[in-house]
Amino acid sequence: MRFLLYTASILLVSSTIVRADYTSTNVYKFENTDMIQNHDGSNIMNTTVTGIAEDSKGNRTTLKCLISIIDGMISGNCQGTDQDGDIEYTTVARDISKGNQGMFTRTGGTGKYENSEATCIYTVQLTDFKIGVGYLTADCKE
Repeated sequence: MRFLLYTASILLVSSTIVRADYTSTNVYKFENTDMIQNHDGSNIMNTTVTGIAEDSKGNRTTLKCLISIIDGMISGNCQGTDQDGDIEYTTVARDISKGNQGMFTRTGGTGKYENSEATCIYTVQLTDFKIGVGYLTADCKE
């Protein structure tokens, strides 16, 4: 009996640790994409990503990101403006070779985002580089 109570306690604590503070859904498009080849034959691509995001807290954001993809590593910076005019600054990172999950991190902003950090694990649900659109979902912790 004691073992069952101990196991139940561990599961309860674990489930509250991994639970997200909020979720986010993003739809985006790629613009101004350009690519060159590096000296080692790898591709270097830069693109502007624009889109909209909505989170489970009721915030709806219009965003713009400047993204680089070098040898399968995505990195970049984003600026989003929500329905209240508050600006959120984030960074984005993903290793394409490891699948469709990546991370974006709020580094600050104005209004409700001032001195506020958050980390989101995102999953690309659907993307098409030929059409230039994508859709992702994220679980975020503040």
